[in-house]
Amino acid sequence: MFPITVQQNSSQHKMHKGLTYLLFGALLVALPFILPEFQVGRLNRAIYLAVAVLGLQMVLGYGGLLALGHSAFIGTGAFITTWLVMDQPFFGGDFWEFWMAIPVSMLICAGVGALLAIPALKIKGLYLALVTIALATVFPGLAAVETLGIAEATGGVNGRELAGQKLLPPRWAEAIGFSSDEPGRYRYFPIVLLALLAFWAVSNLIKSRPGRAMVAIRDNETGAAVSGVALTKSKVTSFAISASFGGLAGAMWAMDKGFVAQQDYNFFLAVDLLVALVIGGVATIPGAVVGALIVVFVREFTKGLEIPLGFYTIDGGGPLSQALFGFILVIVTFFAPGGLVWMFRLLKSKFYRVIPEVPELSEPVVPLGQVEEPALAMS
Repeated sequence: MFPITVQQNSSQHKMHKGLTYLLFGALLVALPFILPEFQVGRLNRAIYLAVAVLGLQMVLGYGGLLALGHSAFIGTGAFITTWLVMDQPFFGGDFWEFWMAIPVSMLICAGVGALLAIPALKIKGLYLALVTIALATVFPGLAAVETLGIAEATGGVNGRELAGQKLLPPRWAEAIGFSSDEPGRYRYFPIVLLALLAFWAVSNLIKSRPGRAMVAIRDNETGAAVSGVALTKSKVTSFAISASFGGLAGAMWAMDKGFVAQQDYNFFLAVDLLVALVIGGVATIPGAVVGALIVVFVREFTKGLEIPLGFYTIDGGGPLSQALFGFILVIVTFFAPGGLVWMFRLLKSKFYRVIPEVPELSEPVVPLGQVEEPALAMS
């Protein structure tokens, strides 16, 4: 009976995919109304962290570049969005809205990522990781520098609240059940929409020629160069795209929380992104979502966990909270070394398989032993 096999792109396969998308869409719509408000807030955080992990997938998972300073791009996107929305530069009045500030933040972060990629191309491996870790460590301090009005724009060590610019449900949204007292439910929908657009863009990019070039460099840099792949251009592109999605995650962060502070975008956030990448699955697009959900919700779960050991009680809210969280992640990694998405696909193959579609050939294939050699011309 198992596994159930279907032909790729057959009517049965398309029906199964359609039902999957339908159930997934229904779940996305129903979740904010099923969960309590505080859980919706955590879900929102998991969604924009998934977008940040998606950016990390581009440079590390698909590009093969060990860059670990992604928290700096998230902070850059959050601060630029806040600055545009709050200070209204360049045009005056109330020109900047969130939907206008987000693409600008992504574009600026892409430019910063491209600039950082140029010196990063000279180093590889652990040295690149060290440089990018230094970026993640230094960024909170840079965001509080008084020079050039940086601290004024970011709020410095005290942070900055988007007073009067918080994303609250309008009257028409309140008429259909949303409330200003629980704005997380309303903010969930624009956050999900932005995330869906991001994942759709990356899934198509990976299948395109630039995406295949990134994967080729990751698998064999020398072979990719021999095949005609422009190494420098491809690496700079992967850095820029990765940074732009980090900027998008930061803009979503500011839009959801309504408050930005430099201490939120530190090295520990970069570690959380890396953990989410590994737990979800490296070089897997769904792995970004799974990893972000695990990092956000399992961490909250461990904070309320108490394990009595007779002589000592492990309190998740105490000093061993990080150790307990790390122990759970080690267990998951042990049983799913390729990530949870890898484990799911392995289990799925035992029950449901898709037979690849065989392309039609324009000419009949002649067995190798039956190929007639052309007669040699007689001089």
